[in-house]
Amino acid sequence: MSPSGETPADQPATAYGPDGGQDAAEQVTFSDGSRAELIRDGEGWTLRIDGIRQAHVGPVHQPPELTSVRWMLAALGDALPARSAHLGGSLLTLPRAIAARRPDAEQVVVELEPALVTLVESRFPPPPGVRIEVGDARSWLEAPTAGDLDAVVLDIFAANRIPPAFTSLECFAAAQKTLRPAGVLVINSVAGPQLEFTRREIATLRELFDHVGMIIQGSVLHGARFGNATLIASDAPLDVAGIQANLAGDSSKGVLLTDLGEIVGDAAAMTDADAMWSPAPNLPDYEGALTAIDAMRAMVRELKPPR
Repeated sequence: MSPSGETPADQPATAYGPDGGQDAAEQVTFSDGSRAELIRDGEGWTLRIDGIRQAHVGPVHQPPELTSVRWMLAALGDALPARSAHLGGSLLTLPRAIAARRPDAEQVVVELEPALVTLVESRFPPPPGVRIEVGDARSWLEAPTAGDLDAVVLDIFAANRIPPAFTSLECFAAAQKTLRPAGVLVINSVAGPQLEFTRREIATLRELFDHVGMIIQGSVLHGARFGNATLIASDAPLDVAGIQANLAGDSSKGVLLTDLGEIVGDAAAMTDADAMWSPAPNLPDYEGALTAIDAMRAMVRELKPPR
């Protein structure tokens, strides 16, 4: 689930009816008592947590609405994986996109939150080839493995931050063991104005993998704002041409960077002992803007003369 990296055009998840009124949000209660909102949004459904758009289910023949998902899909290159694992499931946005483009793909999704699994299975059933397991993703990574996956995708957030169990050298080493020699690790991560966390996360990947890349927007890279960063790591050369072709023309203007030495500098790798969380998102007040729009729409309705 993405915490923040949607472009402003992606962020509003409020749907309006014919009379301009806002559609009611359905409440989803998680096992820890926290809540999310499920909102009808045009042709699909949006899951929003703490006011931030986290996942979207829409027509599979269209590009995914969320920038972070389009970037992860792009990061997988020209040939989508035949066998992949997705750690952090939410509404299965990325697995659905892969299944639509490669129907023979075998995908396993590991999701910790039972309420999300129930929601998916009851309202948005997984497509063929996608299997869901309820469990802890770090434990799943550290279980014995055949090492035959084409891709592992880490997309795990708690309270809109990446927990330390999924930012460390030990975590990435466990993911590496599940991959075949040419397999790829894709991480939905974040970048804040100081870039310290991002630099250390890249440094951690470079300790393990021969090839590391990052998809990011220029404004985020240069510290103008907080946003997503999609990290890509493999022991085989990255499919640079395929990734760049996938990104071409995307409204997010995300770019692939592979020469990361200057960005990393002397940043140190992160280990479990560091217990490093990703930084808290610092985002524009989209919720306040939506409230203002609602008020303006109500005012317009009141001013309309009766027919």
